[in-house]
Amino acid sequence: MPVDIGDPEKVFSSLVRRGEAYDLSHAMAPGMPVYGPHPPYSITMYRRHGDPHPRPRAGRSSFANEQIVASAHSATHIDAIGHFSRDGLVHGGVAADEIETAVGLTSLDASAIGPLWRRAVLLDVAGHRGVDALDAAEPIGADELDRVAGDGGVEIHPGDVVMIRTGWARYWHEPDRFNNAGAGWPGPDDTAAHWLIERRVFAAGSDTPAFEAIPSPGDSVHALLLVDNGIYIIENLNLEELAAVAVTEFLLVGLPLRIVGATGSPFRPLALC
Repeated sequence: MPVDIGDPEKVFSSLVRRGEAYDLSHAMAPGMPVYGPHPPYSITMYRRHGDPHPRPRAGRSSFANEQIVASAHSATHIDAIGHFSRDGLVHGGVAADEIETAVGLTSLDASAIGPLWRRAVLLDVAGHRGVDALDAAEPIGADELDRVAGDGGVEIHPGDVVMIRTGWARYWHEPDRFNNAGAGWPGPDDTAAHWLIERRVFAAGSDTPAFEAIPSPGDSVHALLLVDNGIYIIENLNLEELAAVAVTEFLLVGLPLRIVGATGSPFRPLALC
């Protein structure tokens, strides 16, 4: 199915001015941080070069392959709408147990997300505060998002993707600190979620494993966005390089994997600016 991008010339001329691309993902590798409730990531050589093969291969060639075990919520990823429920109901008021099976979700899964080709904006909260990174469990409220957007001259349009930088990505190579489950994570609170909802965004993301402030100071941000409003959430973004070059508006291109039944997908977003 074609991706609806509107007028391609208008999209490129308004968003892609520098001719630069920034990778907003983290590499998937053994030992990387994985949020506690998700299974750990592992990669193992399943077949090695030179292993016996039923038929000799031409030119004395050989091949290798691997087995990967991971949650769909490993590294930089996007949450499918069916990832969260509220009072036993998923988005649309459907009972969670009606779409949940032993082999995954029957709807609202990762295969339903589709390619992303959208205007995106960066709200650099850490930069606005003048700190390298927010402290653990620090909430970001609606008023602060409003100030960061206003001071940066950033307008939010319906259908945009809003990326919120806390600076947490700088701890990616320190898994214990990045995971930080005991102390929590900085992120938007429920007032910030309502701020995003009022602006009718398509998706919102941040550079932490939980997106929202943990412990949550109010209502569940995941439930507000995913369940109540069908707004996608992107987690574990790497926004450091983008913030360093002061890019606040860009064309986001990203392809979730079409994993039938999955509650999320590894995601490699590119910022074209």
